[in-house]
Amino acid sequence: MKRMKINEIILICVLSIALGVFWWGFTFIYDILEPFLQPFGFKYLISGFWLMGAMFFGYIIRKPGSALLGELIPAFIQAFIARWGLTSILWGVVQGLPVELFFLALSYRSLTAGRMAVAGALAAFFSFFFDYFYYKYYLLNWQFNLIQLLGFLISGAILGGFVAKYIADQLKNTGVLNQFEITRHII
Repeated sequence: MKRMKINEIILICVLSIALGVFWWGFTFIYDILEPFLQPFGFKYLISGFWLMGAMFFGYIIRKPGSALLGELIPAFIQAFIARWGLTSILWGVVQGLPVELFFLALSYRSLTAGRMAVAGALAAFFSFFFDYFYYKYYLLNWQFNLIQLLGFLISGAILGGFVAKYIADQLKNTGVLNQFEITRHII
């Protein structure tokens, strides 16, 4: 596999800053909706946006490290502007590493919509596992946790995987990504 070039790292850094600010802004929307969704275990249905960095950059760059870096940099930015502080970086690792490993297993090839959804669900699964201990969900009943997990898997697949692929494909169609690996792959 090829190594990332400086222009690919710069793309990840610049767009990750914007993504980190977007995630911070999304926190305000989340805070409005969460009290209505939480009692039913549905709060994770809107959490997939926080997972999309790994899929988005991994899909565009398609080189080792791009998925993890694409999740870590926005998490680092968010650590300084959102309420979670440095814990955001831990979430970045927990959400980005499974996607990175999944894409590496696929050699960053054939990143179809289905595989992007699987990547998003993987990020959600491991993020929920971290949340399970961080937020002490083990004190809740298993049915409620199962609802939360299923909601997060769905959200990760759709908002993390499909939306990341859709946005990247739309950018590709404009020609702004012509110098990146995304344009060298049919799928």
